[in-house]
Amino acid sequence: MQSKPIQQRASFEIIRYASCWEDADILVKALDIKPGSQCLSIASGGDNAFSMLAQGPARVTAVDLSIPQLAVVELKKACFEKLDHDRLLAFLGVYPSTERPEVYKSTIRPLLPEYAQDYFDHNQQYIDQGVIHQGKFERYFHLFRTRMLPLVHRKRAVENLFAPKLIASRQSFFDKKWNTLRWKLMFKIFFSRFTMGRLGRDKEFFKYVDTYMISDRLANRTKHALTALEPDKNPYLKYILTGNYDSQTLPHYLRPENFESIRSNLNRLELVHGSFCDPLQDAAIKYDRFNLSDIFEYMGDELFADISGQVIKHAPPTSRFAYWNMMVDRKISSIMPDKVKCLDERSKQLFDQDKAFFYKAFFVEEVI
Repeated sequence: MQSKPIQQRASFEIIRYASCWEDADILVKALDIKPGSQCLSIASGGDNAFSMLAQGPARVTAVDLSIPQLAVVELKKACFEKLDHDRLLAFLGVYPSTERPEVYKSTIRPLLPEYAQDYFDHNQQYIDQGVIHQGKFERYFHLFRTRMLPLVHRKRAVENLFAPKLIASRQSFFDKKWNTLRWKLMFKIFFSRFTMGRLGRDKEFFKYVDTYMISDRLANRTKHALTALEPDKNPYLKYILTGNYDSQTLPHYLRPENFESIRSNLNRLELVHGSFCDPLQDAAIKYDRFNLSDIFEYMGDELFADISGQVIKHAPPTSRFAYWNMMVDRKISSIMPDKVKCLDERSKQLFDQDKAFFYKAFFVEEVI
């Protein structure tokens, strides 16, 4: 029997992700978006949809089951439309600000659809405190940073971690200073399936995980991020360990060089409330670039095959998919090798660059 879809098993009445915790740098490289591309993306916090918009496609349709998630995207969209870059960063929460309530009331709120106005009117504290800090996942990291990390590493150790170093020095620092017994123990507890399912993600998101050793996988990827990659250039690591980004370490959609291209293409962004396949029913649009995020984590084999089949049915040849596996092994080309090919070398190359270190695999695939 096919299990119930995720929208019938988990609540979507809260902001789960105020930001996207996937690396948009590798996403836009994977999708190779062209001026005429028709893009379909999971909305989540909107970051990746804006990054796709920065590439100048014909359309980006961002879809989500969650009204609060779509409200977050609408809020960010209004910020891009009305605020300059520095004021956008201040309003969203990168910089400190006491002006958010007034900016929201006078400048941002009039641009929002009624459902987004209602949501933020009833959750004014999300505006006041900076919306990028208000998701369940972001609060999970706040708990980690304020309650757990101080038990393991002092502030000076965190500062030393972010000091620029060559790879040999990063490896030495990790082995001798960072990867202590306390770090290993804390990591195993805080990033276990049990803890993440109650404090970070919904426990139903782990329904199809076949192992309890989630922390071991995350530990290996974290080591890669702290040694093979450069911590001082990693916005996700910076946020987790310090509580925010800084002006020199921003996610793709917030960087100043992408601001104008996002703003000028806002009229090409469409938001849809529903499941990922709903926009495919519009026969007038032939989507050819797909950001599937990590949605396959949350479904059984039958539903995975069904959604993959629907997407492929509507995708013209050479269409591209990009998606992550976090804990559950899913690969479209493995179940439909006659219709989809995996760009294995490109997938591995980009995964090695992935600064969002929570995932165990990244796939770039193409319709044959």
